[in-house]
Amino acid sequence: MWLLRIIKEQENTSSLLELHKTVYKLQNERGVKLGYDFVKYSFGPYSKDLENDLMLLAQVGLVVIESRERGTHVRLSNKGLALLSSLDSSRTNATK
Repeated sequence: MWLLRIIKEQENTSSLLELHKTVYKLQNERGVKLGYDFVKYSFGPYSKDLENDLMLLAQVGLVVIESRERGTHVRLSNKGLALLSSLDSSRTNATK
């Protein structure tokens, strides 16, 4: 679910390229263990596994991947937003 949170946080700038860069930086500069392997690509770091996870999230309806004039963008669907909201509510209730 952390990937959904990253997408939500970047909803205004969440191109596929920026998403790959963000996840790469979290892993390699901040030491967050997310489990993705990256290769150097012409526009920056790229992870096939991250791309596969995004496609899976799109298939189950949690994210929407859209082609735009300035590249491919990723955003949460209404279903994805509802899931995050539900998880946040559950976590808040669990800490009370």
